Amino acid sequence: MNWQKLFASHILERGYDYYCDGAVENIEIGRDDIRADVVGTEDYEVEISLNDGKVTDMYCSCPYAAGGNNCKHMAAVLYEWTADIMDEDEPEDTDNEDMDNDADAESMDLFEPAVTVCDYKKKSAAVEKLVTSAERDIVQAFLVSVLAEDKKLLLRFRNMVNKCATKEDVEDYFEQIDEIADRYLGRDHFINYYQAYDFMLELEEIIDKDVRRMIDNGSHISAFHVMNHIFVLLGNVDMDDSGGETSMLAEQIYQLWLELLTKVNAQDKRKMFIWFTTHMDGSVIDYLEEYIEQIIMEEFKEPEYEQDKLSFMEEMIEKAEKKDSGWSRDYAVGKWTVTYLKTLEEKNAPEDQLEEICKKYWNNSGVRRYYIDRYFEKKEYDRVLQVLDESIELDKAYRGQVLEYIQKKKEIYRLQGNKSAYIEQLWKLVLEQSAEDLDIYKELKAQYSEKEWLIKREELFKKLSANAHIDRLYKEEKLYDRLLAYVLKSSGLYAVQSYENVLKKEYPKQILSKYQGEVNKMASCTGNRKHYADLVALLRRMKRIKGGSEIVETIVEEWKIKYRNRPAMMDELSKL
Repeated sequence: MNWQKLFASHILERGYDYYCDGAVENIEIGRDDIRADVVGTEDYEVEISLNDGKVTDMYCSCPYAAGGNNCKHMAAVLYEWTADIMDEDEPEDTDNEDMDNDADAESMDLFEPAVTVCDYKKKSAAVEKLVTSAERDIVQAFLVSVLAEDKKLLLRFRNMVNKCATKEDVEDYFEQIDEIADRYLGRDHFINYYQAYDFMLELEEIIDKDVRRMIDNGSHISAFHVMNHIFVLLGNVDMDDSGGETSMLAEQIYQLWLELLTKVNAQDKRKMFIWFTTHMDGSVIDYLEEYIEQIIMEEFKEPEYEQDKLSFMEEMIEKAEKKDSGWSRDYAVGKWTVTYLKTLEEKNAPEDQLEEICKKYWNNSGVRRYYIDRYFEKKEYDRVLQVLDESIELDKAYRGQVLEYIQKKKEIYRLQGNKSAYIEQLWKLVLEQSAEDLDIYKELKAQYSEKEWLIKREELFKKLSANAHIDRLYKEEKLYDRLLAYVLKSSGLYAVQSYENVLKKEYPKQILSKYQGEVNKMASCTGNRKHYADLVALLRRMKRIKGGSEIVETIVEEWKIKYRNRPAMMDELSKL
């Protein structure tokens, strides 16, 4: 069971982290294989083949494994598998759960990898026993030599001893952080996907072991400056972050910022506010700026920050207006102007002041949407309808926004009891988004008698665009003959799988014929074991349809002859 040798050490560490975080789900352990999903920023499927308890082959759907590498997701599943085996072997008697630490230490090889959490505890006990058994001068001499050779550990040790980080300590941490970045960036000034995790792990170690200790020792501003240096670095380093490590570390820093705000004195809190407001200047990438924006707007609730926050928003509006990009400029102006308006509204600002600001930025759709919502709540419907018509014309190039305006008009006409105008808006909405919103379709249908609807429905079907996904409407109307024709004409399996349950009872032969054609196309292409397992799953699905068993039997016999040189496929078919 010594599968660890199949992985590089850093991949093993990543896999162990995933295992400890509970990322392995839906694990199925068979005699000859293990299958599981590993959950992260994306979900990946892992399959591991076994022969007499030994790993013979591994597959993962992640990009790293696609290059022929053994990945962290495979390692995570194997750690889970190992833990399950050990749990099965564990005796049921739990009276001796608190085993003697000395006995654990005696039984643990110091140089064996800690596969499970239990192993890690035993190994720690063994190391502690070794250290405490050594003479003090030996420990001291060894510590001196280690710290003299390792700047990172020396800085951490000094932080532990002094319990108060100095300005020099902070600058040393800055230097250490920059050195880590330089080492990973290299000559290409880029950190690729395979290095990103290790890079983040080193930065996270500083947060967990150094910044955390500073906070606990009361060196709040020093901790703030060190984590800010990491945050700004994250917002500027050129890196393939497909694994989502940047967001995870940024979130960790954000939570520490919140914690600091509850601990710092008024003077230090002011320093934090100044740092946050001065770093909304493009010094970090947009999505990281959102963390800073959120903390400025949601924290600092004391009265002395009220005017500061308003001035900050005014400054952000001015900056947004100077942006070069049209879309980016409009979005930023709208976002900050609406935030500013809502803040003034909370402070009971005069109505004419709000009107004046809206008028100034009237061409911005975000500002007009704020205005529409505000007066809709006040039930000033005629004023809102006027603005909606104006907005439909101003924003006619943006389909999504226009649909929002029509939705709002429809709701106003309903509230006013203007039935003809209400139905007119419903028609517009259905013709634009019938497949996306069946509720709107049903709302339109409810306006007609059954007899009237049969005529109106056909009229509507003729007016729908070619890409309107009329299949959903066929299902809604129980027009199964038309739905079947749609399914048979469609390419691939999506449509037949979507509507199999409503069609198979009345049209089993046609549905089976569609499946048969598609699975034969899929079988003509070679693939990995998962591909063949998917084919077998489709055959099982076909067997549940009336007459399907006979057709599946014929398909299997044909495949056994035609594809006899595909052992993985033959093996999966044998499981059918």
